Amino acid sequence: SKEPVRRALAEFGSCDILVNNVGGGAPMRGSQDPFTHDDDVFEANLALNLTSAYWTTREALPHMRESGYGRILTIGSGYAKRSGGALAYSTAKHGLIGFTRALAHDTAAYGITVNCLCPGWTNTALVDWEAMGKAAGMSAEEAHAWRASENLQNRVLEPEELGPMAALLASPESAGITGQVISVDGGYKV
Repeated sequence: SKEPVRRALAEFGSCDILVNNVGGGAPMRGSQDPFTHDDDVFEANLALNLTSAYWTTREALPHMRESGYGRILTIGSGYAKRSGGALAYSTAKHGLIGFTRALAHDTAAYGITVNCLCPGWTNTALVDWEAMGKAAGMSAEEAHAWRASENLQNRVLEPEELGPMAALLASPESAGITGQVISVDGGYKV
């Protein structure tokens, strides 16, 4: 996870904005029962969704501190703001909230802001409606409708709907916003 930051620094010379946008872990895969959960799946989820954010951030921080400016945005999940379900994925995304808040506390004096954007269900290539439906014993269309019904707007978001908030949090205008967990989720689990 350090290498992409190193390449960007080599090419551009500085790092003003870091977006930790990694996701996945197939929350529907395997047993979610804490008594039988697969340890390797749990560890893989932490590595992918939490530890990778630490390593990329760790690589960028010295450059941000030196310049006296930085914007760090971690992409969480609606699962980070709810209790229960998808044990490994949910644990990792909850960890991102703690990471965001602790990091915001420790970097604010250096002109660095750190925030977490938590999207709800969003139509991306990572979401396999067919596989989700099959795992739940329903069609892809039923799986899509099921996830859409989990928010107040009864729909799945499009990626473009996350962009304006991400752009704001990455901008100089967001200087007064740090340590925050912001949802763009259509009212997920309100």
